[in-house]
Formats: sequence, C-alpha cells, structure tokens
Amino acid sequence: MAIVKAKSAGDAEKLLLSGAKKVELAYDIGSDDFFRLASHWCERGAKISRSNRYFVVSLKGLSIPPND
Repeated sequence: MAIVKAKSAGDAEKLLLSGAKKVELAYDIGSDDFFRLASHWCERGAKISRSNRYFVVSLKGLSIPPND
C-alpha cells in the first residue's frame, strides 16, 4: 500500500478525507496540530505510528460519514 505524503496539516486533512489509507505527515508538526489531528482521526478508528522520521496516519476500512 502506497503512503501519501502530506506537507501541511491542511494537506493531511484533505488526503484523509479523500480516502487515502496511509498518510505520512512529512513536515515538522507542532504539538497542538498533532493532538488535534490525533484526537479527530483516532476517534474515527485511525492509528498513528512513527516511521523513520515522520508520523504515519493509517485508516483501515474506515468509512467517513457525510457532513450533515
């Protein structure tokens, strides 16, 4: 499975919402952005791991409900 690289918090959100299964946070993420992203996506079943240098957000069989 290919890992898609995000260059900002906005990129990461867009990629995850578009259905990317693995997104590498290929930038220096601040603690506030990390915990906001982790809180939002882990609540929906995502896992966050550490690769060589960056964090990777993994989604497994996750369906995102539409915004009403």
